[in-house]
Amino acid sequence: MTSSNPDFSKAYIAANELLAIGKELDAFPFLIKPFIKANTDIALCSFDKARSRYNVNIRAWGSESAVLQEYHGQSIIFYNKAKTGNHIRFSCCHELGHYILGHKMNLDPQSDLYKKQEIETNYFAAQLLMPEQILIECIKRGKSITPDFLINNFKVSSLAADKRLTTLSKIQPEWRRYEEKEYDDIILMRFAEFLDTIAPKPIDYLFSDEVERQLERDRWYYNG
Repeated sequence: MTSSNPDFSKAYIAANELLAIGKELDAFPFLIKPFIKANTDIALCSFDKARSRYNVNIRAWGSESAVLQEYHGQSIIFYNKAKTGNHIRFSCCHELGHYILGHKMNLDPQSDLYKKQEIETNYFAAQLLMPEQILIECIKRGKSITPDFLINNFKVSSLAADKRLTTLSKIQPEWRRYEEKEYDDIILMRFAEFLDTIAPKPIDYLFSDEVERQLERDRWYYNG
């Protein structure tokens, strides 16, 4: 029997895998269309183009932002280009989450499964656009993570920023399982330049790093 509870761990790990090895992803904010096309076989199409060129009835799908559908055997994310760029990016990542997580589509919006899948894809999109590992590292470097910090550096909407902060306030990273931490170091190394741009290491942080490296060298020396 399928659990009625959202599988946050599955969504988190799936986003981490893309952050670690995904193509067209070097910094934030990344370009969503090249990213999706480089890492999946999904096509993207605006609502306007779908209506005018392909005579697709977008309203029948019940979304004003974006929707993942299969059209003539092709998985397509249809999106509303009238929305702001920040809104489009989150909406497309949300729909990408449905695809990556293997969700069932065209469900009754009132069903428990629909609601569960929506929560999972929101979590997936938030992790992909505002990685927990990077935000924790920013905090270690003395940065205050505010809605404006997220909006300015990751180009998300104010709603997405607020929800991300609410979610992160409930998380205890030290309790994460090995599978959830597997890509942490890779993610931090991959986006080291971006991190140094938005949260330069303070002098005492750099000193602490050097002390730790010296202690590690000493341990190797004395153990040798």
